[in-house]
Amino acid sequence: MKHSAARLSQEIHARLAEIVRERTGDPRLELLAITDVKVAPDASFARVFYRTLGDRDEAAAALEKAKPYLRRRLAGELTVRRVPELDFRPDDTIERADRVEGVLRELARERAEKESS
Repeated sequence: MKHSAARLSQEIHARLAEIVRERTGDPRLELLAITDVKVAPDASFARVFYRTLGDRDEAAAALEKAKPYLRRRLAGELTVRRVPELDFRPDDTIERADRVEGVLRELARERAEKESS
C-alpha cells in the first residue's frame, strides 16, 4: 500500500502519540505531546516535533533512548515497507509566537507614544 508523505505524517503522528502516552513507561515522557510530524518525500526520514511541560532536556534524552523502541512499535503498526528514521525536535512555535507578539506590542506602544507627543 502506497502512502503519501502527508498521510504517512498523520499516521505516524497518531501512532507515536498513542505509543508515547500508553506504552513507554518513562516518567520523563509523561508530560510530552507530539505536535507535528513531517515526513520526507521519499519517506526515509520523519521529523517529529514535540512539546513538554516537563524538563525539555530530560524529554529529549528520553526520546533518544526510546527511539529504537518507538521505531519497532511503528513497524508493527504501520503498513509501510520501511519505517522512516525518527528525528525528534522540540516545537518552539508558541515561544516564537510570543516573541513576535511582544515585538508587535512594543511597536504599538512606541507608535502610541509618538502620536501622543
